[in-house]
Amino acid sequence: MRKLFLTLMAAFCFLLNVSAQTRTITGKVTNDKDAPLEGVNVVSADGKAATQTDKEGRFSITISDAVKSLNFSFVNYQTVTRAVKAVVNVTMNLTDNKLEEVVVVGYGTQKRKEVTGSVSTIKGQAVANKPVQSFEQALAGRAAGVQITVPSGVLNSPPVFRIRGTNTISLSSYPLVIVDGVPVPTGDFSSTNAAGNALASINPNDIESIDIAKDAAASAIYGSRAANGVVFITTKKGKPGKAKVAYNASFGFINVFGVPEVLNAQQYTDYKNLALANNQLINSTNPSGAGYYKFALATDASGKTIDTRWADVVYRQGFSQEHNLNVSGASDFTSYYLSAGYSKQEGILKANDFARKNILANIESKLSKAITIGGKLSYSDEMNLAATTSGSLAGEAFNTGGLGRTVMVNAPNISPYKNDGSYNISAGGNFIGSMNNIINGSLAGSQVGFYNPAIIIDKNRSNSETNHIQSNIYIQVKPISWLTLRSVYGIDYLLVDNDIFQTSLHGDGFSSSGNASSNYGKYKRYTWSNTAQFDYSIKGVHNIGALVGQEQDRRTSLGFGINRQQVSDPVYTVIQAGWGINNSTGSVYGENYLLSGFGRLNYDYKKKYFLSGNLRQDEYSALPGQKELF
Repeated sequence: MRKLFLTLMAAFCFLLNVSAQTRTITGKVTNDKDAPLEGVNVVSADGKAATQTDKEGRFSITISDAVKSLNFSFVNYQTVTRAVKAVVNVTMNLTDNKLEEVVVVGYGTQKRKEVTGSVSTIKGQAVANKPVQSFEQALAGRAAGVQITVPSGVLNSPPVFRIRGTNTISLSSYPLVIVDGVPVPTGDFSSTNAAGNALASINPNDIESIDIAKDAAASAIYGSRAANGVVFITTKKGKPGKAKVAYNASFGFINVFGVPEVLNAQQYTDYKNLALANNQLINSTNPSGAGYYKFALATDASGKTIDTRWADVVYRQGFSQEHNLNVSGASDFTSYYLSAGYSKQEGILKANDFARKNILANIESKLSKAITIGGKLSYSDEMNLAATTSGSLAGEAFNTGGLGRTVMVNAPNISPYKNDGSYNISAGGNFIGSMNNIINGSLAGSQVGFYNPAIIIDKNRSNSETNHIQSNIYIQVKPISWLTLRSVYGIDYLLVDNDIFQTSLHGDGFSSSGNASSNYGKYKRYTWSNTAQFDYSIKGVHNIGALVGQEQDRRTSLGFGINRQQVSDPVYTVIQAGWGINNSTGSVYGENYLLSGFGRLNYDYKKKYFLSGNLRQDEYSALPGQKELF
């Protein structure tokens, strides 16, 4: 009994000692507006005790007497440390993460809070997995001062891209686009009725961030080329960790919106006959007299009254699909990002399709503490398909056969097909057939519209295929802590193959007894830039950053083509078949060269007051008569 008593006393004294060495702290956590914060992590300084705040922001934590402080942390809020008291009340402030962001500027990067110009940043997630052909179509409404307008429903048509309004009188409104440090071409490089936006080769799912320099202070480092602003595209790179494999797919449908409703067959016929009756100069009452006019309904093979809605002949519900696969990772010395993508989209116009296959490889390796090398290779193949003019691309406004126009002008009381299943074409061949409508005493030759869009869509093609290769390699050397030397060499090859066929049966190819064209363009760019970046601080008070650099930019263009007319047999649809007339289309040959020197100076005092300046000189040369293509 004596031993049992001593044991119980010892245990009791031990518990009393433990109780004396711990204490419970309570308190409340609020934000700067005195609203309670739920889920704040409250951790003792030794890390042995932790809890979270409740809905009212209150907490209770038992800690050792040896602990002298508590740490409070919460997502998007600044971490707070407080000394231990019986009651600890804490106010937490939001973290301004945007000021700590690194943004891309000309020939380098800077912290956002140190940038004196106006730069907007859009994360890659904002443009990924969207039913668009190029990233800029998804930028609408995502940055102040940036206006994106899609001018037509034709797939892959370059949008109108304006930064802070119109900055040039006669040149393109497009800003200068820099992808991973290398300038790239912009605009429509197709010479067919299918649009071919050069920027569509960049898969939006491969974009890490988009930085838009909007004012002179931010874009001056690129000189006059940056009059419309600068858009910096940074593609994804590998992040530290084991290899990660990601796959995503998206599917969707697209429909035409806002097509005006026109008269149906009965209304059209009645209004036309009423107009004839009110025009005393036209014979609408005597079928045997000269110049007789009469509009009448017609029936199809089943005896049903023909009432054609031409919008249903021209437009459709389009289906789109997109697939993306990437592998990424990084070790202590090497990072990598490899991706492959496939996109297929059907437009609202029949036969207007877009398909893209692309691959991207980004690799960076540290050879030593002072030397880093890296490279990028991307390739894309884009098919831009169309049957004929839509009437909405540049230069098509007055095309008679524009599909958008035929929807509005063709009579609803006629059909695209005759009752025997053949195409409804006038006797002359180049207008849609009038069926029961009589104009100037004739059924066969009267005109109640323009082309028959059904045969144009079925028989014609106006396609463009683009192969785009973009690549760069770079080496970066940091011999001392305040000096960074960097050299980047990049290429951009844009190869465009245009293929046009117009049937001899009807439409634009009728007068030439068939028409076929093929032309090929090669647009190549070589860019080599060398920079030295100096970053030096004097006692942490005076911070100086200086950049000096030199750049060479060489662009060449080469194009040739052939046109053939008078096909020997309507069954032939390729340019290699039998044709009666051979024409050579205009050839293109040119070369541009830009030699530049530039510099930038940044100064700040205690990270509070900032001053920056840019200087650039460009020497430009081109072959006589050369047209600027980029």
